[in-house]
Formats: sequence, structure tokens, C-alpha cells
Amino acid sequence: MSAFLAGFLGKRAAGIIGGVLGFIIPVPLVLILAALAWVHFDKSSAIRKAIDDRVTEMVAGAEIAALEAQLAAQRDIAARLDEVSTEAQRRTNVAVAAQLMLANRLQAAEQRNGDLNDDLDDLLSRPVAGDCAVDSDLIGRLRGR
Repeated sequence: MSAFLAGFLGKRAAGIIGGVLGFIIPVPLVLILAALAWVHFDKSSAIRKAIDDRVTEMVAGAEIAALEAQLAAQRDIAARLDEVSTEAQRRTNVAVAAQLMLANRLQAAEQRNGDLNDDLDDLLSRPVAGDCAVDSDLIGRLRGR
């Protein structure tokens, strides 16, 4: 590098710059080594241990708080699922009761329809008088209703 600087700036300037660079380049290396030594020895200091312990407590506290929040959310979800399940069961019970009531009403209507068809067959089985006059038996049945 000195030869390059000597050719470019001259011998005297190259000597000055070379001396400065020779001093400046080792300074960052010394600072880096000092920083590494400080970090190494700082790990064993009481203050550093206290800081590390406090950071560990804070992280653990945050994790516990997050887990408690998650547990509370899961409890809320379980409660809502229970409510939904109860409501679904209630609706199912109401639907079954309605279907049973409808089936009973349908059976009653079919029974009534069958009775009316029997009455109609009974009426149709009796001949009507040729002059289309109403006989006394028919008048009696009509009054009874």
C-alpha cells in the first residue's frame, strides 16, 4: 500500500499516511477485543445476573398472562358452545312435540274423515224415493244433527 501511495502522492506523503494508517487500523481491533472482553466478564457480574433474572421473570409473566387469556377465551367458547347446544336441544324438543301434535291432529282428522265417509256411504246406500221426496227417516237424521 505504501508503494501505491508513494507512486501517487510521493514518498514523504506516503510515509505520513502510512504511519497514520498503521496507528489507526489497530485501534478498532483493540476496541473490538475490549468490547468482547467486557461482554465476557460482564456475564458474571451481579448486576447482569439481576437484569437477566428480571428479564426472565418478565418473559415468564407475559407467557403466563397469555396462557391465562387463552384459557379464559377457551372457557368462554365452551360456555357459548354449551348455550348453543342447549338451545339446539330445546329447538329439537319443540320440533318433535310439534310433529307429534301434528301427527295426532292428522290421525284425528283421518278418523273424522273416515267417519264422515262411512256416513256418506250409509246415506248413499239408502235409495231415494222416486219422486225425490224426503222420507221421514232422512228428516229425522237431519234434525238430529
